[in-house]
Amino acid sequence: MKKFIEKYSKKPDNLFKLIFVNFLFAYSPFSILYAFLSLFGTIPVNFNGEEVYGIKGFLVMILFTPFLVLMFTIVVWIYFMIGNLFLKLLKRLFV
Repeated sequence: MKKFIEKYSKKPDNLFKLIFVNFLFAYSPFSILYAFLSLFGTIPVNFNGEEVYGIKGFLVMILFTPFLVLMFTIVVWIYFMIGNLFLKLLKRLFV
């Protein structure tokens, strides 16, 4: 238990950047596919409650992806920081 807590209670360097880049490269292929399908009129992009096709739909999808990735990154980073805090508390108790 002691080795486990010591190993995983340290926060990695540049965690926020690492999570952001991983999410960006994970979501980019799907958003590009969705953007092209919207460009050709196959699938609409919902923007402010209206369905958007064509160039506008393509741009909305491409510009929205980094914003969505940033939101997911912030949530996951906060979740990780809370877990790391609990591990540090456990480290104080058991080590």
